[in-house]
Amino acid sequence: MLACSGEGQVYHETLPQPAAVDDLRSVSEQRTLDLESGLIRWQFEVSALTKSFALYIEGVTAAEYLIDELEGPDGVLVRSRASSDEAASGLGAATAPFFSANRSVGDHGGASLLVPNDPRLKVTPGTWSARLRSTRTEPHSVRLTRIEQHASARPAAVRIPLNVHLSGAGGITRDNAQTHPRLRRAMQRIQSIFSPANIELSPINYWELDEGFQVLEDVTLRDDQSLEMLQSSSTSDGINLFLIERFEPADDLLGTVGGVSAAIPGDPRTGERFAGVVVATSFSDDTPEDDLLGLTAAHEIGHFLGLFHTIEAAGFEDPLEDTEGATQDNLMHHLSRSDRDQLTEHQGMVLRAHPAAVLP
Repeated sequence: MLACSGEGQVYHETLPQPAAVDDLRSVSEQRTLDLESGLIRWQFEVSALTKSFALYIEGVTAAEYLIDELEGPDGVLVRSRASSDEAASGLGAATAPFFSANRSVGDHGGASLLVPNDPRLKVTPGTWSARLRSTRTEPHSVRLTRIEQHASARPAAVRIPLNVHLSGAGGITRDNAQTHPRLRRAMQRIQSIFSPANIELSPINYWELDEGFQVLEDVTLRDDQSLEMLQSSSTSDGINLFLIERFEPADDLLGTVGGVSAAIPGDPRTGERFAGVVVATSFSDDTPEDDLLGLTAAHEIGHFLGLFHTIEAAGFEDPLEDTEGATQDNLMHHLSRSDRDQLTEHQGMVLRAHPAAVLP
């Protein structure tokens, strides 16, 4: 299994401890980036109050994008050059960013990155530089949004709004959302998983979703139907959870898919390309002992808030120090099972660093 690596003094010698804060807030900035030959490098300033930041790129739908370099005052967090061992992983041009200290993955139509997605990494104030790579080599422009989490310390507890969009899948509608037994059970399971990490999902608002979205034909959320659904989301920022009946056809590699996050990390702003988590009600049976609806939703919310699988089917592990050996009962194992619902301390710190987080 390949380990993550960084350059320079990018890791804290002692992990900063979270604390109760009363000054947590988000600060955002937008700009246009002009790519030449599929590349653009830019610089930005990070404040002394910044505890984390997220980068969101909105580009051309048909192209792929990847933030393949990121360097702060202390050194390189995302690198574009892979070692010979890493190159054997079969991940191609995405190899080095995937195995970097701050993992970076690409996507179609844009890209996103949460810094840090390992709480051992420093977010040092000063000048940072990043590079974006695209498969589209013709000159074109993309929109970049940077959202910083400002606070006097890493927050020990946060609240995140949750918007649940109901298409009628599984008989669950906005009209019966407050009383539907399966949805009530799922919401309770989600809350019970994130509560030990000091994350309160509140308020929970329910929205009506057109029944035409009950079946999605693209598990990657890249087609016009999926984008229309994600961009039809509520007027409230936070996590947008869409309940559908099923993905069809099933994924050739993974088989039947229970859920997917639009990106890692997802976008907390409503109506954006990466603003959503989609979960299928048909993935498991509607019985208390077999129902995985709440667990699957919690797993995909974990991706949305910045977590990767603790271990992938190919054997690649996540970059977090305290998930080693804790994969079998962890929420972010790549296979869903009813007893895999635990989160580690470091996972909790990553989750609370997402820009959707607000004061409790």
